[in-house]
Amino acid sequence: MPFLYPAPDASRHILPSGEGYLSVRIGFENNMLDKTFHIANFGCRASQSEGAAIQDELLDAGASVATTPYDASVVVVNSCTVTEEADRDVRLMIRRIATRSPETRIVVTGCYAQRAPEELAAMPGVEYVVGNSHKPMVGRLTMNVLAEDFISPGRAEVFCSDIFLEQELSPRTHSGSAGRTRAIVKVQDGCNANCSFCIIPSVRGRSRSMTPDMVLAEVRSLVERGYKEIIVSGIHLGTYGRDLDSPTSLLALIRRMLDEISELARIRLSSIEPLEVTPAIISLVAEEPRLAHHFHIPLQSGSRRILREMRRPYTPSHYAELAQTIRARIEDAAIGADVMVGFPGESDEEFAETFRLIDASPLTYLHVFPYSSRPGTPAADMPAPVPSHVSQFRAKALRKLIASRNEAFRARMIGRDLEVLVLNSGDAISSNFIRVYPEADLPRNTWVSLCATALQQDGLAAR
Repeated sequence: MPFLYPAPDASRHILPSGEGYLSVRIGFENNMLDKTFHIANFGCRASQSEGAAIQDELLDAGASVATTPYDASVVVVNSCTVTEEADRDVRLMIRRIATRSPETRIVVTGCYAQRAPEELAAMPGVEYVVGNSHKPMVGRLTMNVLAEDFISPGRAEVFCSDIFLEQELSPRTHSGSAGRTRAIVKVQDGCNANCSFCIIPSVRGRSRSMTPDMVLAEVRSLVERGYKEIIVSGIHLGTYGRDLDSPTSLLALIRRMLDEISELARIRLSSIEPLEVTPAIISLVAEEPRLAHHFHIPLQSGSRRILREMRRPYTPSHYAELAQTIRARIEDAAIGADVMVGFPGESDEEFAETFRLIDASPLTYLHVFPYSSRPGTPAADMPAPVPSHVSQFRAKALRKLIASRNEAFRARMIGRDLEVLVLNSGDAISSNFIRVYPEADLPRNTWVSLCATALQQDGLAAR
């Protein structure tokens, strides 16, 4: 029997990493015709990579992708729990599926499933809840549901155990590309930081890295399959390699990828924390044409006091200098940030400090989040909560500011030649993270040099 969370005796019921598969009956080989599935991904690029790997596993088993969740035999909801809004979006998706398509079975996995499995197990239509601790089982469980080789217990079964038992990161048996032109490779998982607002360490566990040889093997496989861009991702990417028996670094990994996989056309780095964007990384991006001119560096706040309360280990001045250094070295670089507004106790003046820092910086886009209290985090017990309408006003002000900055950044590219990767016939992406819309249809998954001609609402027109 699968382990039901919470286990009455953890020593007897927790399934160690990689075990538990014998309890999953596989009977899908001759019963997958006309079976469809849909992956509903929520959250970060690392989560998207995991969702894509599940999709590849199901495709290899003979199932077909449904265009919408309401047309699928089974929906895998790959959840996020970074904010209450993320939780709400997941619950809303489950309820909509259960209401509009009551015959559709639902498998829930991801960070929300790790944090509150029993809450999700009680929702309508849910067959399985699979925490991050057992996420490699999702494909096989979904195949069982597709094959109808099971007896519904009338209530969702839960596979979830202590995520801190996970000590190493192994490559997935499926590469996680899901038929795209750009593949996300998760090289690191977990986080050892203790930001006061963040629930993620408790649902992802301690930082653990895939060995460089494993990463290179996965990237080679993707390149051989025709993928032109690899996005290197992780939960705390800048700590890559520190936990390995032979410690290494993100910089060393990227250099090996460039040196040893000559066919690899472009590498894009996912989010990296400010203190981990080193001068050597900036120089490599500036000098190596196969590295995308794109940095995503979380800021969270421009107030020194708020950063201390958040337990963020850098200062606003360090962040501002870092962004200016990147702009000086790489004139056309996209530089993005995560910013949180409405953290407990944030005053009008402290928000103004954030606004002024961003206004004076070379940032080109933002992900703005009103603070969301997460159960069990230190910030959840902090005094002086900021009213929701105040947080929403501050978020709107920052979004308006960055919209004008992003438009000015894109306008500077007009008249320039951009080397773009064609995602679909009328849609491409540049090295510096600008959506480009060619005036003529172009072959998918090809490199094309285009001249930017005019602003579009969210990108550039080009010929």
